[in-house]
Amino acid sequence: MIQVQLKTHPAFAPYIDALAMYENIIPNRSAVPPDVPFFVPPPPRNLSAIAFERRVVEENELIVRADNLHDVMNALVWLTFPKTKRAISEAHVALGVTADGKTRPRRRDVLTLFDEAGAIILSQRDDLKKLHEGHQWRELFVGHRQEFINEARPILFGHGALEQLGSNPHRGLTVKALWLPLQRDTLLNGVDAWMSQQISAGQLLADNEHRLPLPIVGVPGWFAENEQANCYDDIDVFRPLRATKRSD
Repeated sequence: MIQVQLKTHPAFAPYIDALAMYENIIPNRSAVPPDVPFFVPPPPRNLSAIAFERRVVEENELIVRADNLHDVMNALVWLTFPKTKRAISEAHVALGVTADGKTRPRRRDVLTLFDEAGAIILSQRDDLKKLHEGHQWRELFVGHRQEFINEARPILFGHGALEQLGSNPHRGLTVKALWLPLQRDTLLNGVDAWMSQQISAGQLLADNEHRLPLPIVGVPGWFAENEQANCYDDIDVFRPLRATKRSD
């Protein structure tokens, strides 16, 4: 078990301003930033996933249970990446269900997984990305550790992953990461604008997109234990690339 104080953990840093904003939001529309849906309590009956997204897109309302960490994390991501979150909701609504009316289009699964358990890595270092693609964990996080710190910036995006970080931060907590070809110091609103455009154009979170597993315990600067190189010897967490994937 690893211990985390969510508000002071480095992985939570992108959401500190949003947390302060959230704590000051009162139940009226003027308190919510223009790009963000109005936060509303849950209806008497639970909505389906597509109805939830339609409520965002068509009524500009986001259901938030104030005493629920999962929903609060979702609100914080909305406050930080409003354009991206709206693009995800709009894509869900546009896709709807498949022709048989019973199943979800593949891209909706991709969007959902990223929304719940995704991460982004801002970097223009393709060589570091290739090490990640090859699951060369020691080479990436030990051999090129300082380069990763200086030239790559990981950001947890999935609100489910943020919830897990706060409530159950176990060693095996792994997210699915996308490397974005942006400078590591790109402002968050710039990242938000870029991602939303790419999603709306179908270039990001496409149905055939390949995301990379990222065990968060190994991210330099996030946990003290990865300062020891043997942290990356745990193959149950830092899994080698499967042979079938090597031959692709």
